[in-house]
Amino acid sequence: MRLPVRALTAVVLLAGFPVLVLAIIAGLVVLEIEAASHAYVTAIKIGFFAVPASAVLLKGLAMLAKPPKSAPDGLRLPEERQPELWAFVRGLAEVAGTRPPDEIYLVSGVEAAVDEETALFGLRSKCRRLFIGAPLLAGLREDQLAAVLTHELGHYGNRDTRLAGVTYRGQRSITATISALDSAKLFQRLLKFVFRHYAKLYFLVSSAVCRRQERAADEASARAAGSAAASSALREVTAIDASWDHFLSSYAVLGWESGYLPSDVFGGYTALLAGNHDMLEEVRENPPAVSSRYDTHPPLATRVAAVERLNLPPAIEHGTGPATTLLREHATTLDAALLTGLVAEAATKHRAGWETVVNLGCRSEAVPGALESLDAAARAIGGEGTVRTYLDALDAGRLTDLVTTTAQPAVSAGPRARREFARQDVRKGLSTVVDVALADAGVARWALSWTGPATFTVDAPHADGLGALLDDAVADEPRTSGLRDRLKHAGADLDRRPGAHPPAAKTLMR
Repeated sequence: MRLPVRALTAVVLLAGFPVLVLAIIAGLVVLEIEAASHAYVTAIKIGFFAVPASAVLLKGLAMLAKPPKSAPDGLRLPEERQPELWAFVRGLAEVAGTRPPDEIYLVSGVEAAVDEETALFGLRSKCRRLFIGAPLLAGLREDQLAAVLTHELGHYGNRDTRLAGVTYRGQRSITATISALDSAKLFQRLLKFVFRHYAKLYFLVSSAVCRRQERAADEASARAAGSAAASSALREVTAIDASWDHFLSSYAVLGWESGYLPSDVFGGYTALLAGNHDMLEEVRENPPAVSSRYDTHPPLATRVAAVERLNLPPAIEHGTGPATTLLREHATTLDAALLTGLVAEAATKHRAGWETVVNLGCRSEAVPGALESLDAAARAIGGEGTVRTYLDALDAGRLTDLVTTTAQPAVSAGPRARREFARQDVRKGLSTVVDVALADAGVARWALSWTGPATFTVDAPHADGLGALLDDAVADEPRTSGLRDRLKHAGADLDRRPGAHPPAAKTLMR
């Protein structure tokens, strides 16, 4: 009885929006005809407001009737190239009691999903597609991936995908209609009020239907992979979701401005997962217990508890090794899938090892600060704004002219406190200038860490007493000779301004 109830609910929800739209337009037409029969001026005034509003409503209705045409995202995985993965999915579909997908795509985000291209408002199936997130393949075990994919295939078995496209178009058309109505015009503002409240009802009811569908899919997942694997998969996906965005922004594209991407992106991601195991374990053990009433999924903690209560053994025994074993040439395939989610410029980037990418990326982040300090020195004493210019400005006692921060000490601060404030700021700027100079000389680098920010390390003997030399340079009676000698012995060019790229990239590549 589940399918007829869900289908009836979807049809009612789908019909509600066009009925409301057509009723309003019909009312406006009747009002316009009635006004025209009595006073043309009044009819013109009504039309001035009614015609634009009707156009907006009809456009929203058209979006509901016509599905958007767009190519599927991701990297398509033909069966002849990935037979092991296809055999894996076919076995899961059999357990789920449904026909397998016609196409499988590997996508760049943390997601697994199915869709079904249909006709006749979901009554006829044309093409089934399964989407698998590359981060999931990189971070899940084989049995956990089985649980995740069976959950998605379960939507086919419940025929949820037949109505998903129509439901999505309904949400899209209602949202677009509300957004297009002009809040500056009183009549359209009234329409917006009506449709906003209808949207709340629509989303509330459709979300409740979706949550029932998700619970049924979770049960299919537990039957196929076992309750233990299904529960751990739900927890692990949460950890992957929590770590993936951080990995992308803090690691994967760190060398972007320098023109580099890591050659083994997902090897780095698995290293990050391993390096932060304890922190992510907290995420796994404490899944979110609340969600919005409009969410399409029940709270994750509720889903985990429900799956564990089933206490089902797996219908098919799956391995507990990395899910990447299901992919041929998995490193290359995962990398290609990631590129589909990045801008086209990503394909033009050079590929290098993680140490090189992190080093170049951190240098790229440090250079703007170094140039800001060097430019302050050029303004203070003239010159081209090089390391030598900066040290000359310090020797000339121009400490306060080298301050680059916009922050100011307290108004009540005396001259001594103000100078100390300036000294701390200039000491920080000088340190950045020296770091970049030593890195460009090839005797220092930013070292990769999967548990925190990269650390700057300087080779011996150049690191010995370097902090004291920096302190001497910003003292009340500045002494820069020691720092100059140290930089010269390290091979740093005191007369060169750092550019966007190091003088020879090889000096930073290890």
